Amino acid sequence: MKIALLGIGTVGSGVREQLSACADIEVRRVLVRREIPELGSLATRAIDDILGDARIDAVVEVMGGEHPALEYVLRALRAGKDVVTANKLMLSEHLEELLEAARAGGARLKIDASVGGGIPYLFNLARAARTGGMQSLFGIVNGTTNLILDTMQVEGADFADVLAQAQRAGYAEADPSADIDGGDARAKLCVAAAVGLGAILRPADVDVAGIRTIALGDVRLFQQMRRVCRLLVRADRLDGDHLAACVEPTLVLPGDLEAAVHRNDNLIGYVERSAGLQYFFGQGAGKSPTAFNVVMGLRDLIDGAIDPLGAPLRRAEVDNSHLVRRYYVRTSAPLGVQAERIGEVGGAPAYLTEPLSADGMHAHARDLRKADPQLFFAGVRA
Repeated sequence: MKIALLGIGTVGSGVREQLSACADIEVRRVLVRREIPELGSLATRAIDDILGDARIDAVVEVMGGEHPALEYVLRALRAGKDVVTANKLMLSEHLEELLEAARAGGARLKIDASVGGGIPYLFNLARAARTGGMQSLFGIVNGTTNLILDTMQVEGADFADVLAQAQRAGYAEADPSADIDGGDARAKLCVAAAVGLGAILRPADVDVAGIRTIALGDVRLFQQMRRVCRLLVRADRLDGDHLAACVEPTLVLPGDLEAAVHRNDNLIGYVERSAGLQYFFGQGAGKSPTAFNVVMGLRDLIDGAIDPLGAPLRRAEVDNSHLVRRYYVRTSAPLGVQAERIGEVGGAPAYLTEPLSADGMHAHARDLRKADPQLFFAGVRA
């Protein structure tokens, strides 16, 4: 197999390194944004040099971001070239368009590396989904937020300090918004819902809350409550073409598996009617783990392995009225819902609400933030 790499950053360089041990996969071209002398004649700045080369069988997209990655991948698929991508943002926003381009070009789209880094989650989720008995998906899918939350709770460190440490260590981007505001986790949830539940979700319809406003005082209250905070995703199959789907900080019990996930690891699971609860654990990001899953995608193309997106997909509506739980809320604004006051953080009262639906809590939080941008809330697992 002859391939082209679109991008040679962290993951792209990892893919190239791992492919050096694969005698049957050859990197023929590398799309670059700047001169990289060590690539020699492999490098090109023109996508047409890749798409017009009939000898290239597959394209590996590891540029990241929505554009121009989307346009390049669409053209590659329509040209009949298979594509392997780790780009969860592009997939979550444009999956239908990408699949239509693949059908039109008779090409295959491999997406296993887009959720869970090196964890073989989507591949196994696709196998299990063939039974039609998939009921729910959930877990920790963002290593940066897990690293921040874990360090705050284990070391008693402040959010800003931990974020700065994560940025210096390369775990967090210079602009960490996608991670700490929950957008990265939401994109991964949408991709997983397509694979496991056969549902196309609009990311904008998924309720999302991040950890940007968490304070050390919140963490101390969690410890008094004997709880551990993790950023979790969840999607549940409902009746008809409706799913419950949300991303939010959640206070889990110390004995729950999520509480034992430390540093930047991920823990992703599903519930299938016959198999029950299944979990997958490992490094959810990073150069080598993600590159490994990309290379496995190329191997799957060679071997003709199961396609995670082989089943027909349908558009689904989000209905979070079925997700009901108590919420921890810290805000200086008048709360406006029935709740027990349990403490104070930086002069702002902290509450434990009576049971609320997820859509109700997220809508209420959007209103409260107009008066208190520093509001923080988290679901409380019973």
